[in-house]
Amino acid sequence: MRTQGEITLKASFITGIRSVEAREIEDAQIQQPDEALIRVAYVGICGTDLELYDGTSNYLRRGLTEYPHHYGHEWVGVIETPPQIAHDSRLKPGAVVTGSTMIPCLTCDFCQRGRRNLCTNLREVGLYEHGGAAAQKLVMPAHVLTVIDDGSGAEPHPEYILIEPLVTVLEGLAKATPEPGDRVLVLGGGTIGTLAALVLEQYPIEVAVVDPSQPVHLAELGITAYKTVDALPAGDWDAVWECSGSAAALQATPSLLRNGGVAVLIGFPPAQTDLDASELALRGQYLVGVRHGIDHYAAAAQFVREHRGKLGTLIDHSYSLDDAQAAFERLEAGERERPKVMLSIDK
Repeated sequence: MRTQGEITLKASFITGIRSVEAREIEDAQIQQPDEALIRVAYVGICGTDLELYDGTSNYLRRGLTEYPHHYGHEWVGVIETPPQIAHDSRLKPGAVVTGSTMIPCLTCDFCQRGRRNLCTNLREVGLYEHGGAAAQKLVMPAHVLTVIDDGSGAEPHPEYILIEPLVTVLEGLAKATPEPGDRVLVLGGGTIGTLAALVLEQYPIEVAVVDPSQPVHLAELGITAYKTVDALPAGDWDAVWECSGSAAALQATPSLLRNGGVAVLIGFPPAQTDLDASELALRGQYLVGVRHGIDHYAAAAQFVREHRGKLGTLIDHSYSLDDAQAAFERLEAGERERPKVMLSIDK
């Protein structure tokens, strides 16, 4: 029981299937000298959060979390109390920061070999073993923070929540870098698919997106989009980026690829999918699985800063912590013109 006058914070929890509540929690406190206290400004809600909301999440099925679940892993905020120990001198009061969803241990074999996204002692913010960012304040280890702006008058912007999904795109790019003249097809025009198309368009290649809903933001961004794969121009594709999470899209991927082509798997369906491995083998095709881009936050932050005007077209609507239920309902309804729903923490 809290004593009278004790400081508390407001936070949002998924309390059960399709149930979200704002609750009072204990004030966030730094426990270690390498931690920073951050005042959260904006939090993005994505498909992973939606699966936690509707009860289909692998994190729930595997017992990594349970209700009530404190969500939120796409975020931007301002440092309120900097870490006592940090290698980055820019981690100072007032600096605008975001942080990795993954918090690696830094000591396991994978971490020691520089493969932190495969850490065997991983914690994930807003997913398991580390409270989410859907709260007024958040404590984070300094080694997973990225400074977006530490200049005079620095302020967080809603577009900065797109840094977290963008790092996964950049990890896919590092594993399957296109060559000049390649034809690359992106399946799904949501947040990840749009970010993938925007990044891929920086290369001298042909890029197209397939999305049955034909979202308006794709046209506004000048991205070539088709409603179905049947409407695509003739010819096979050198790479297919599966960003939709659709079982049908994943199963169709090998037939869209040329011999020797690569399927980059970022979106994934919540249930098991039939994929014809023999066709992949006989045609020399290969799959690239993408598990977060923990090493790409600085590059993602730079890209978002440089393209903030464009990226604002992805943001659909903002809700307060008290109205987070409505945010999830809007995301689940799927009737948005733009893909990203977010929370404005001080709204």
